[in-house]
Amino acid sequence: MPRVNFVVEGQTEETFVRDVLAEYLAPRGVYARARCVETSRTRAWISRGGMTTYARAKRDIQRWLSEDRTAYLTTMFDLYRLPDDFPNRSAASRVADPLTKAELVEQGIADDVGDRRLVPYIQVHEFESLLFCAPQVTDGALAPPPSLSKLKRLQEIRDAFPTPEHIDEGADSAPSKRILQIYEAYRKPVFGPLITQRTGMAVLRENCPHFHQWIERLEALADF
Repeated sequence: MPRVNFVVEGQTEETFVRDVLAEYLAPRGVYARARCVETSRTRAWISRGGMTTYARAKRDIQRWLSEDRTAYLTTMFDLYRLPDDFPNRSAASRVADPLTKAELVEQGIADDVGDRRLVPYIQVHEFESLLFCAPQVTDGALAPPPSLSKLKRLQEIRDAFPTPEHIDEGADSAPSKRILQIYEAYRKPVFGPLITQRTGMAVLRENCPHFHQWIERLEALADF
């Protein structure tokens, strides 16, 4: 049974891997575990969570690949506000299609690290894109009781884009910003994993083609 270690951006993604992805992948023959990306290190303490620089992320990726030589490794980093030192970041900024942007950065990471066990993944544009896959589920979690529903506003945003992954990365219009404008109670670490779990992997994959391709690659590891 192949094992996949996930280096993720923060606590929400770590919980998402543990509670959603790991439970989905295990029956398909893939064992998953996650930890937040390392942001600083001293002799007494290691700080994790939050994306500071690619250089730090790369060291963390290489360290885990070295420590666990029989496992694959993947990433889950947001394209939104991705540091400029990521490979191909400059080239990606000149491309209009967000999925192509992510693919360019992923290929840059793969080429730079140079380990066949690495399956880089960049979330387009950020984790909250997944919360637009089933607006009724998101609204149900964030606006109980039904009298407080704001589903119409959420659905209008979803309908304005080809897929949730196309919702832009503007400072005031990125997926997380749009959700906070509608639901003041939204807290990513609490509601993010909960909503995606209720939505279900089938709906997430159906609505987000780049995310779907990533899951396909992880599932395929069971065949090796």
